Amino acid sequence: MTTSLPFDPSDLLPYTPAAMRKRIPASALAALSRDMPAPASLALEGETDRASLLIRFFLLGEALTEAKLREALPSLDSRDGLIRVGSTEDETGVHGSGAVSHTAAEDAPAGDVCGAGDELRYACPFQITAYEVGPRRTAYFAHDAGALQGNVLAPDHVMGIGGATRTLASLTHYEEGQSVLDLGTGCGFHAILAALAGAHVVATDISTRGLEFARFNARLNGVDIDWREGSLFEPVAGESFDVVVSNPPFVITPAPVREVLGEMEYRDASLSGDSLVETVVRGIGKHLTPAGRGYLLANWEIPEGSEWYERPESWTGSADSLLIQRDLLEPEQYVETWIRDGGLRPGSPEFAAAYRAWLGDFHTRGVEAVGFGYVLLGAADAGVHVHTELRGSAPANPREYVERVWSQRALAAGGEFPAHARLVATDVAEHRFYSPGAEDPWLIKFTQTDSFGEEVLASTELAGFVSVCDGELTAGQITAALAQLLGQEAAQIEDKIGPDVVRMVRLGMLVEKK
Repeated sequence: MTTSLPFDPSDLLPYTPAAMRKRIPASALAALSRDMPAPASLALEGETDRASLLIRFFLLGEALTEAKLREALPSLDSRDGLIRVGSTEDETGVHGSGAVSHTAAEDAPAGDVCGAGDELRYACPFQITAYEVGPRRTAYFAHDAGALQGNVLAPDHVMGIGGATRTLASLTHYEEGQSVLDLGTGCGFHAILAALAGAHVVATDISTRGLEFARFNARLNGVDIDWREGSLFEPVAGESFDVVVSNPPFVITPAPVREVLGEMEYRDASLSGDSLVETVVRGIGKHLTPAGRGYLLANWEIPEGSEWYERPESWTGSADSLLIQRDLLEPEQYVETWIRDGGLRPGSPEFAAAYRAWLGDFHTRGVEAVGFGYVLLGAADAGVHVHTELRGSAPANPREYVERVWSQRALAAGGEFPAHARLVATDVAEHRFYSPGAEDPWLIKFTQTDSFGEEVLASTELAGFVSVCDGELTAGQITAALAQLLGQEAAQIEDKIGPDVVRMVRLGMLVEKK
């Protein structure tokens, strides 16, 4: 991978997410997200406009004839580094971290754009993903071709942009002039987004090849970033940042399995269990400015008999935190998710041995499940910990929800009933369930409508309390009125509904009126 650009970045302007949505049906785009390119390829069959050619070449991995390549990339000044396909003699091109020889036409994906017979065609040895930064701006990220093209991922594989990374990007927030650290930058995705927002960015990675892709992508997007090679926080010892963002190698792969699959830099931590994620979580607070924020993707082990959030929450110490669990996998599901990366396939002796060793490691250490999600941190403060689960798809604007929760975290500090606060019920729907013919509901619950779908079961007292949370009365005044109405003591009602009110405040379902 060279960091020089063989074409002008303006050549990519027709290649946008909007152009893809216009040319490829939603069902085919969904298949692409599942690493199934055939529906998208069929949708573009016969299309020879520049946007379609760029999508076929950079995303779907199809080879183009010399003439079509010139149409797609008018400024391309060299074919060096591309895979040459279809010549009558051996041709060598760069693919991944080594050279791959291509001699026959059938080595390239079929399609009318590619030509036929022995006509010389060119394929790109990596993918370029178009990412919508705003209504009028697209950013471009080169990375290794993944399972989309049937590849077995190499140990030095450089990942592209998956759904979890996109959600992490939607949670983060950058401002002009901020100092930002992208820890484990990979292809440079988060670092470049921060730089495009006007932040001053330092990006680190232990992978030399990952940093080569990142530098290439910085040039592709016209931004300057301070790239540093090294492990975790070593390259930034003693430095603090307004924002730390990280997608670290969080996959829990035991040593015997790593020996079979090889050390995969993009995912494996070379440490036992979830130790690397723990190290990152504990270390972020030491590298944040007083008002700084940290955002990362993570896996965490869930020991038998414990709640999913207890282990990652214990790593955050006195720092304020928000944990969002996106997925919960049993050990068998977790192993099956990751074991194919190294090229192992069901039915082979190596697959069976690796699967057994992986499960054995989990069972020996009493791991009941593995959680996956997002960890958000503030500098050491009141130690307010909020945890929630993503139920269904991510909301359209998760950042708005996160900011709402974060801005009122002090209100929930200590878990005390916020008697002085004037609360407003927001982002919440009330559901009542009745048996046929019954006057009273047998179940009342509150559900978030525009965030992560959390639910809180409600007593009659809590339902009455939330029903009048319009910001006019304080929480204490509401409980006093309820006590008079129900013939109870206000303290009794506060004790009964207090924990649920605090949880609804922490989840942003009840917000203090300003």
